Amino acid sequence: MLNEKLLEVLRHPADGEVAIVTQGIDGPHVVNTWNSYIHVSQDDKLLIPVGGMNKTEENIDRDNRVKLTIGSREVQGKNYKGTGFLIIGTAQFLKNGPDFDLISEKFPWSRATLLITINSVENTL
Repeated sequence: MLNEKLLEVLRHPADGEVAIVTQGIDGPHVVNTWNSYIHVSQDDKLLIPVGGMNKTEENIDRDNRVKLTIGSREVQGKNYKGTGFLIIGTAQFLKNGPDFDLISEKFPWSRATLLITINSVENTL
């Protein structure tokens, strides 16, 4: 499901912003992280270290649907330099287990791991 262009964005040394959108009681809620923080598991799930994201966790507990935008100005897109993706999926917060251990080893400040199961990926730029 993860195409080579998206993987190129995630691996690119010039860090890019990632927006994570959840549905809150009072409307959409957005938090950000960096593409270099995202680890792609062997089964194409995204593992993201969590420092804060308390509101995001509350929202996921009620409604596990999530949207992410990921992009890079440095990676060639469809028509010009720069590309971006919209990822739609479901999320859960992990506080133990092998995926949590993997992320907390790389990012000792993380209190949890956000695991994203991807339903769809759309190249938007």
